[in-house]
Amino acid sequence: MEKSHCLDCFLLVLCLFASLVSSQTSPDSPTMEKLKASLKIPSSLNWSDPDPCKWPHVGCKNQRVTRIQIRLQNVGGTLAPDVKYLSELQIFEVMNNQIGGPIPSFAGLRQLQVANFHTNNFSSFPADFFTGLSSLSQIYLDYNPFDPWEIPESIKEATTLTTFSANKVNIQGRFPGLFDYVTFPSLQNLHLAMNNLTGELPAWLAGSSISSLWVNGQSLNGTIQVIQNMSSLQEVWFHGNRFSGPLPDFSMLYGLQQLSLRDNQFTGVVPMSLINLKTLHIVNLTNNELQGPTPKFADGVNVDMIPGLNRFCLDDPGVACDERVNILLSIMEAVGYPEIFADNWKGNDPCNNWLGIACAQGNIVSILFVKKGLTGTISSNFSKLTSLTTLVLSGNNLTGTIPEELTTLPNLTRLDVSNNNLYGEIPSFSSKVALITFGNPGLGKDKPPRPEGMSPGGSPGGGGLSGNGVKKSNRFFI
Repeated sequence: MEKSHCLDCFLLVLCLFASLVSSQTSPDSPTMEKLKASLKIPSSLNWSDPDPCKWPHVGCKNQRVTRIQIRLQNVGGTLAPDVKYLSELQIFEVMNNQIGGPIPSFAGLRQLQVANFHTNNFSSFPADFFTGLSSLSQIYLDYNPFDPWEIPESIKEATTLTTFSANKVNIQGRFPGLFDYVTFPSLQNLHLAMNNLTGELPAWLAGSSISSLWVNGQSLNGTIQVIQNMSSLQEVWFHGNRFSGPLPDFSMLYGLQQLSLRDNQFTGVVPMSLINLKTLHIVNLTNNELQGPTPKFADGVNVDMIPGLNRFCLDDPGVACDERVNILLSIMEAVGYPEIFADNWKGNDPCNNWLGIACAQGNIVSILFVKKGLTGTISSNFSKLTSLTTLVLSGNNLTGTIPEELTTLPNLTRLDVSNNNLYGEIPSFSSKVALITFGNPGLGKDKPPRPEGMSPGGSPGGGGLSGNGVKKSNRFFI
């Protein structure tokens, strides 16, 4: 009897101990064991305890796993899909390892705030990853060899995002239209550099709270005028694309610190609103078609602007151009600074083989801009070229009216504006001026006729011409 009683006591103690151990083991243990089995965990990480809450780089609260932070631990293998069952997970960081295979869905992890997959060997990203991630603030996907993909619609459920970083992860297609400021009112960092994005910057960027925008190193085109209404911007990395046209007004970008525009096709004069920015620390403008005087920034600004890799009239910063150059550039402003002129107008003397310009004794006497694809309006600043005898603007897409100021040109004998889209009353020119206006059905009318095929309320495309896209260098920030 005594031996039997002792055996019963021993079994009771054993059961109590087992029960105690069981009560102290995380309910997430089975999921964590599957995660450990799918990963190649080095012995140095020491994930050997039965309780994952005792594993290094794993954090728990009330025996539930809330964080996994195994960055730079030489971890390989793959991520088990069961990770989405860690329902209390708040932080998941596996950056700078050698983990491969697909990133599994994290759908339903409503507590998740940070997910970092940066610099691994992940091959794909699931379409439903963001479903139900109503607390997600930051996600980093950078530098993974994904199969070609597009950012999924499910991201619209992660409305608390402040950072979306996906540099060099093979995103393709047009610039994503998913990050509008109504859906993502707190988005501050949008990093999409070195992917395969095409098309223009979307209009929804205007008015957003984005402070850091990286889209460098791909095939984006069009103008960047939209950023002039992004008053929260501090970093703009647009280098290595195909952006063109003039630089925008920077006067609303009160906090801009870094601006990288090198290796594009920008034309026109660098605006004083950029040169005078008090917050600017870094500006990169090399390898564009920028014109006018070489800008002189404040002494504290780190400037990358290699001489000869723009179209500035002189290499010396802050030195004014010849007045004839200034007038011609002011005329080009009205037509969007076409690249064809930036390519052909070099130096500080417009009488030295400048496209469309003819001179006599150093004075501009003839301007022939025939069929140059010009869009925009006729500048009143032609009137400042008082030696002008011939002005031919035929065969373009110019709109607006014929400026009254042209009637003041004392030596003008020929004005040809035929075959454009001009409208309004024709000013009264001297009888000595041969005026050619045919092919403008709107002339003599108060409003322009609607172009054929355009719907009511539509408008024609933007100004200028595109160039040949030839690059002279390929240097990037990242």
